[in-house]
Amino acid sequence: MKLLKYTILLFGACSILLISSCKKFLDVEPVDRLGSNSFWKTKQDVESAVADCYGLIYDRLTVGPYHNLNGDIRAGEFICPGFPVFPTVAKNDLSNSGQIALPARYKGDLLADWYPFYQSIAACNIALDRLDDLTFLDDNEKARYKAEVKFIRAFTYFYISRIYGDVPLYTKAYDGSARGRTNFIDVLRFCIQELEETKEALPWQYTDPTNWGVRASRASSETLIANCYMWIAGFDKTNQQTYWQKAAEAALNVKNSGFFQLLPIEDFKKIFKGKTRESIFEFSVNKNYGSETKYVSLGQWSTHAPIVNYGSNSDGYYLASYVQKLYPANAPDKRRDVWFYLPYINNTTQMFLKYSNVTDVNNFLFDDNMIIFRYSGILLLGAEALANLGKNGEAVSLLNMVRNRAGATEYAPSEGPLVDAVFMEEQKELIGEGVRWYDLVRTGRVMDLAQCVDFLTPEQFNQGAWTWPINPKARVNNPNIVLNQYWVK
Repeated sequence: MKLLKYTILLFGACSILLISSCKKFLDVEPVDRLGSNSFWKTKQDVESAVADCYGLIYDRLTVGPYHNLNGDIRAGEFICPGFPVFPTVAKNDLSNSGQIALPARYKGDLLADWYPFYQSIAACNIALDRLDDLTFLDDNEKARYKAEVKFIRAFTYFYISRIYGDVPLYTKAYDGSARGRTNFIDVLRFCIQELEETKEALPWQYTDPTNWGVRASRASSETLIANCYMWIAGFDKTNQQTYWQKAAEAALNVKNSGFFQLLPIEDFKKIFKGKTRESIFEFSVNKNYGSETKYVSLGQWSTHAPIVNYGSNSDGYYLASYVQKLYPANAPDKRRDVWFYLPYINNTTQMFLKYSNVTDVNNFLFDDNMIIFRYSGILLLGAEALANLGKNGEAVSLLNMVRNRAGATEYAPSEGPLVDAVFMEEQKELIGEGVRWYDLVRTGRVMDLAQCVDFLTPEQFNQGAWTWPINPKARVNNPNIVLNQYWVK
């Protein structure tokens, strides 16, 4: 049912045409129907198949609070003691599967199962196998659909590589072979190659605003390319200069396209509702299509009355010392002013308001989009790459675009190294957006006690303590899978 809702939500303009054909498939695995000869008869079938590719990864990311659980909470600065999964993850105690499974409704233990991610990948592989043979599509339509599907597949591989490290690489339809895990650097190089080869078939932006951010575009491909390069650069240090240069080029391509803008920070609710000029890639959530999220949005745990009917205390809060570090009280910053209530209070009277598009105040239902990439994020990633290259003038220009929007002071050399200033700005701007832990890992700052609460020793890092455990059942049908050994106790 969630998949059908997402199909209607993503392709709302044509969903009325699709509903009747979708209903008969409700009891059939989407990947099975994509392989059926009775499918793939019309352009509406193709649209539905592409929506399935999006929908399968959306389904996975909305089973529980996974995006923030590993992306933010694992770093240790968000305190939420009332639910065992959160403090357990915040201590990187991932071997404690019993605590990670509590409360059961959050399904924290299911993140160790990578199979659902591979359902999305399988759907992409089948779609790519079928598209070339469809005579009712012209060459431009085929190229665009293939580029869109390859983006979804590349995004899925990028996402799981950051969670598990090395992953099996499947690129062919109906490949049931027992593949071992491929080095994640090689996986991401494959993704970059695919994206580079297909990105020009996608529009920089869609003319229909209902597609902004929620369908793959040239901008989302360039942004994913930049993110892949920056992740690789953290591990393949011999070739860092090349990776940083490529990441900077991709980021500047987005900026120079002229299609995107930074909205006033006071419009943050509009930004996080999604489908704006700041949107690059996000998963659409909309009450009108029954896709509000519960046990998914960070806003559920970081807000209280009057945002939701939950008394005067939320379930969680950001450490006041961390908020002070990001947004010093004596420094201007509109982000602190509009994203926080009582920012320097170290208890649950504080509120983090970035996600506060509430549709049901009694049942804590939110319909903020699940933001993956925003324009401000790619500007800062580009600034980071340029600063690493010593291209300080260009880096400062991008950095100050974001600071100016936030009403913050422009960069001055007296702040210290530009690279550090850019990294700190990324943490300020993207707080709560599922990137904090990954930023710490890829830059090596996760091994610095001064940089994060849940730090790793170099020995732990090299043993793979930055990864998530893999459920042993992955080996049931594939004995070639080697589990993440750090977590095998």
